[in-house]
Amino acid sequence: MISGSIPESIGKLSKLQKLGIVVNNIFGKIPSSIGNITGLSNLGAATNMLEGRIPTELGNCTNLQQLYLGSNRLTGKIPEQVIGIASLTIGLYLELNEFTGPLPSQVGNLKNLGALSISGNKLTGEIPSALGNCLVLEYLDLHGNFLDGAIPSSLNQLKGIRELNLSQNNLSGQIPEFLGKLPLMRLNLSHNMFEGEVPKVGVFNNISAFSVENYRTAPEACGRAPVP
Repeated sequence: MISGSIPESIGKLSKLQKLGIVVNNIFGKIPSSIGNITGLSNLGAATNMLEGRIPTELGNCTNLQQLYLGSNRLTGKIPEQVIGIASLTIGLYLELNEFTGPLPSQVGNLKNLGALSISGNKLTGEIPSALGNCLVLEYLDLHGNFLDGAIPSSLNQLKGIRELNLSQNNLSGQIPEFLGKLPLMRLNLSHNMFEGEVPKVGVFNNISAFSVENYRTAPEACGRAPVP
């Protein structure tokens, strides 16, 4: 297991393509010089003790296909320059940090991204409608934040989505019926503030694949009284 910080001099490795330091004792901040490694395609630094903000310079790495920064102590807003890196295709994992503020609309630039996880942070505001532009997304996990408002109708464009977790937020309104028409294998909407009837199509008919605990439902939807 490696201990220490990422040196500023890492930016001199201009031809580096892959950097993997997952599950170590790496602490301190991500140096802004990492933006000099413009050919970087894979950055894995999850499960460390990295802190501070993600440097906006990371957005210069326009060949990134995978970015794993989950399970650290990163703070501040998610930089628009980073979440909008259009080359990201395999996965963007920022879960279990302390990010605040809204999810930037630049997430809509990730039109070829397969997996997005920003769970277990402190994100606020509404789910941006631009998320519907991530047309090939198969896995989306935003649970454990403070997101509010309704589920945007633009998510009906996620025709390849297999797993969607929006639980443990402050989402409200009705659960949209279009979710039942998506090819979902797992859907978790529990611990929100949804109201109305639960749709009766698609994944909603599979009790093992759908979770909706703490849902303020109409009595006739599930054959029981609403949650008080």
